[in-house]
Amino acid sequence: MAILGIDSSDEFLAVGLADENGIMISRSSAAEKQNKNMLHRFIDDILKDGAIDFARLAGVAVALGPGSFTGLRIGLAVAKGICWSLKLPLAGVSSLEAIAACVDPPLEKIMPVKDAKRQEFYYAAFERKNGEWQRMIPDSVGSADELIDLADKGYHPLGPGVDALKHRHPDLPGDVDDFDRQKLGGVIAVMGLDMIKSGRTLNLADVAPNYVRTPRPREWRP
Repeated sequence: MAILGIDSSDEFLAVGLADENGIMISRSSAAEKQNKNMLHRFIDDILKDGAIDFARLAGVAVALGPGSFTGLRIGLAVAKGICWSLKLPLAGVSSLEAIAACVDPPLEKIMPVKDAKRQEFYYAAFERKNGEWQRMIPDSVGSADELIDLADKGYHPLGPGVDALKHRHPDLPGDVDDFDRQKLGGVIAVMGLDMIKSGRTLNLADVAPNYVRTPRPREWRP
């Protein structure tokens, strides 16, 4: 039962495969390698390297956000296209929760962060209890000051938005490499497998990205 995992919510792409035994293969692109054509090629390469063809897939899992509005729409469109054509179930996961799942001990309190632009950040907070991450704050958007307050309470910032956050607060702990980005696609596939097995799948006709905040049109400049 192989599940394909897709995350195009940031400046990089992450794709992976998982089955009942865990992650089969997982890969992440370099930063700023994010477009629809590359995502199709990335998926094809993962399937080839994992010795899995589309006919053997049992489902698809995709990061629904938060993250880049364009990236989320691209990833969801590709995932839905695969599921429509092959009649496969689709699972949707939080991109921030997937980052948390890529973090190993000794960290016990973490705050995955993504750059939301406009001087804001996407974030969530998790604490490790009985060996598993438990969500303490839902996927949110807020200012740097809000994240600093959480960091002062012991939540370790990490993820692709940390560099932008530390640009404003250089003394802040945390590093963009405090999570294993290469595992991200595989982790999303593992999370999706659990959802699909328990019947928590999405309606292909009306599923939408989780933007967290309402998309706004770009300001027109002459």
